[in-house]
Amino acid sequence: MGRKVRLVAVITGLALVASVAASAAFGAHRADPGVTSTTITIGGTFPLTGVASLYKTIPAAEGAYFAYINAKGGVNHRKIDFKVLDDAYNPAQTVPLTQQLVEQTGIFADFGSLGTAPNLSIWKYLNQKKVPQVLIATGDSYWGFSAKKYPWTIGYQPDYPGEGKVYGKYIATNSPNAKIGVLYQNDAFGKNYFAGLRVGLGARKSQIVASQSYDPTQTSLVQQILALKSAGADTLVIFALPSQAITALVTATKVGWSPTTFLGNVSANPIFLRIAAQNGANVDGVISTAYLDSVSSAAQANLPGVKLTKSIIGTYAPPLMASVNAGDGNVIYGLSAAWTFVYALQHAGKTPTRAGLMKALHSMTNVKDPFTYPGISLNTSATDNFPIEQEILIKWGGGAKGDWTPFGTLYNHVR
Repeated sequence: MGRKVRLVAVITGLALVASVAASAAFGAHRADPGVTSTTITIGGTFPLTGVASLYKTIPAAEGAYFAYINAKGGVNHRKIDFKVLDDAYNPAQTVPLTQQLVEQTGIFADFGSLGTAPNLSIWKYLNQKKVPQVLIATGDSYWGFSAKKYPWTIGYQPDYPGEGKVYGKYIATNSPNAKIGVLYQNDAFGKNYFAGLRVGLGARKSQIVASQSYDPTQTSLVQQILALKSAGADTLVIFALPSQAITALVTATKVGWSPTTFLGNVSANPIFLRIAAQNGANVDGVISTAYLDSVSSAAQANLPGVKLTKSIIGTYAPPLMASVNAGDGNVIYGLSAAWTFVYALQHAGKTPTRAGLMKALHSMTNVKDPFTYPGISLNTSATDNFPIEQEILIKWGGGAKGDWTPFGTLYNHVR
């Protein structure tokens, strides 16, 4: 080989090495934000303080589940780094905090952020940025029905209008002469629930004799409860945050009103009912819905999801064990949402992309989440943006030391 030929070969070899190096660098540069060879950074906003702070055990439980997964090697050898910021259930705080997570922290996905109004405030922004807004902790139907316009958003729990329909159908069938009073939060959260109730009642929606709204910052509901009682209502339907739901139950008893009561699932945590009872409320007979295992029900103590809950929390978040032992449904909710996220991440490709995550979340067929109520599965598709569409009715008994008891059969296609 002549000198000129050898020189050409060397130059060609160097060019090839440079090309491979450039390709590798380009590939690394093209990795979606939040993804490195060892970590996947996600984040969300939650009310750690403020009017909805009773939900703060949700992100704590989610963090425990991610710690459990990380201890097992993570997902495809990547550890999940979960950033939690406190927006106090205030959309005015949600917006800048979410921008911080996206533009400064560089999260891969906005996971589990809580609240209807907070999520509505960042819905358009995250979709414009093509940042997954996934498994958010709000049951409004927006997330399901707007998938075409907002393809980067997906909810998790059964939607509020669907749940409201369940109560409406039950009342229409079992209490056809009911005189209904409705207490609801004066925003999209409460109004969506209320709309579903009216649809479920059908021709009997005229039996709603009164409705009263409240502002999320209100601490007294005496005026609303007295107005509903004075209207002659013998059935009370509560679509409220935990603090106001507890207040409503206590106030109704103190003013001498004992209506048949229905309570939205978001405030049906056993801890909340026990708090209400301890403060004088008559909670026996209250009806709600469930779609998750109960960590405090003796009948469900041996379910795999309940055992796994106690194992994970006991190991990775011991301070939460007091909440588990008290029956805090928010803990098992957090574990369930985190389980679903990890499931999707495992199916999003060896090196996950945001698009791959969304595809995985829209490709769930009869997926069995260990934390959901027996018989309930996760199902989605390219045209179905509602992961959970099943619920069971539950009734409270036993006062301050009581618990929920499921009754009837599973409601399917709840939306």
